[in-house]
Parts: sequence; structure tokens; C-alpha cells
Amino acid sequence: MKGYYMEWLLYFLMFMFGYLTCKTFYFVRATRTGISIVKTAQLISLGVLAKSMENFAFSKTHKVLTLKESGENEHNINAYCLNIEKAIELYKKKAIKQIVDQHSKFFKEILEFDDWKSGMNYLEQNREVARAFFREE
Repeated sequence: MKGYYMEWLLYFLMFMFGYLTCKTFYFVRATRTGISIVKTAQLISLGVLAKSMENFAFSKTHKVLTLKESGENEHNINAYCLNIEKAIELYKKKAIKQIVDQHSKFFKEILEFDDWKSGMNYLEQNREVARAFFREE
């Protein structure tokens, strides 16, 4: 009778070992997937910001040309350029700060940028992933 209980105890322990091993591997895989999703979201956010900077540059150039065509003096054009540059810099700082602030404590440790320059460097290092998302076909 003693062997009978030992056999069932062995079955139970084997089941628990398998169950806990499965849960552990599932947790590790889910964590890795979550980190990949967060990193991809970071790249997409930075890519959208880079695209918006292209649009800002186009808008600025178009506005300067319009001001010149309308006969505006150089002082007003330069003032416009300075104001729009300040607005763009403020936008960059706020946008990156917003991205950084949206990360929980766990995911802040995997964050590889904290300002515009480091964000654009990170985007450049992962250019192919960003291009795959923004590819226009």
C-alpha cells in the first residue's frame, strides 16, 4: 500500500513540475513578446514624429516662399523663421517627453532614448523595422 501512495505522489510531483515549467516558459515568452511590442511601438512613434518634422519643414519653406512672393520684408520673414523654429523645438521636446512618460516603470528600463537626438539615433539604428512599417506601396 505504501508503494501505491508513493506512485501517486510521484505522478503528482511530475504533473506539478510539468505545469510549473510550462507556466515559466509561457511567462518568459510573453514577456519577450511584450517587450518586442513596446519597442515596435517606440519605433512607430519616433517614425511618425520624424515624418511630422518633414511636414513642418515643408510648411515652413512654403510659408517663407509665400511671404516673399507677397512682398513681406526680410525682418518679418526672419521673425517668422525664428518663431517657427522655437515652436518646432518645443514640439520635439514635448513629443519625446510624452513618449517617455507613457512607459511604466518596468518598460522604462528598456527605453533607449530620452531626448530628440537619442530618439533619432535609435530610429536610425532600427531603420529597417521603421521602413517596413512606413513602406508605401
